[in-house]
Amino acid sequence: MPDTERLQVVLARFGLASRRGVVGLIESGKVEVNGKVVLEKGFRVDADKDEIKVEGAALLTGVSQKKVYYAFNKPKGVMTTLQDPHAESTVADFFKDVTERVFPVGRLDRDTTGLLLLTNDGELAFRLTHPKFGVPKRYHALVTGAVTESEVKRLEEGVELEEGMTAPCQIRIERKGQRETELFVILHEGKKRQIRRIFEMIGHRVLQLSRESYGPLGLGELRMGEKRRLSQKEIQVLYEATGMKRPGAKDAR
Repeated sequence: MPDTERLQVVLARFGLASRRGVVGLIESGKVEVNGKVVLEKGFRVDADKDEIKVEGAALLTGVSQKKVYYAFNKPKGVMTTLQDPHAESTVADFFKDVTERVFPVGRLDRDTTGLLLLTNDGELAFRLTHPKFGVPKRYHALVTGAVTESEVKRLEEGVELEEGMTAPCQIRIERKGQRETELFVILHEGKKRQIRRIFEMIGHRVLQLSRESYGPLGLGELRMGEKRRLSQKEIQVLYEATGMKRPGAKDAR
């Protein structure tokens, strides 16, 4: 059974709106949990079992929903939210032809491209995004300047951000010049804009950033702006990566 989480964390993780936006939804009485309006943003919920509705529409309904799973290659400039009145483009724009209501698993910031998973499987999404399950995410980055081995070691061991220490990570330099360094980063957590922030701490600005894989899944031949439904095998390996046994495999195609 997954741990309970604060309501605003669940709403933000599933990309319903920006972090500030989901607090506004809760405080304005637009969110219900198991049939009751909740005004407390710190209210604890079980994302896989509790029925959560936003403006009358179901967010997650546990096992009663047909579970679907997608991979999406997010372009630059697209917001990882389903609603954002200030955004020119959101991931929802690319899923208008999908009848099931799916939600992003974690977030990629506006300028980061690459692999984004979308599903309505609450427990799997919880395990994929929660740091305690340690599902690795691999990024390709281009940063300013020549990154040194001592700087790599410092970042790999963890650095202090406003919200606390980062977990250990892996960094491999692919190409280094005086003006730019190309490298790969593997994270086991997902703090807000983490890669950009940790490199800024040591004086290197991220010029390009793309997520290449999430756990055992990679982008493969998926082109920028395209999506595809995951295969049975891919869904199974995601479950295995989070230590879950997959029920009801017949629900996915």
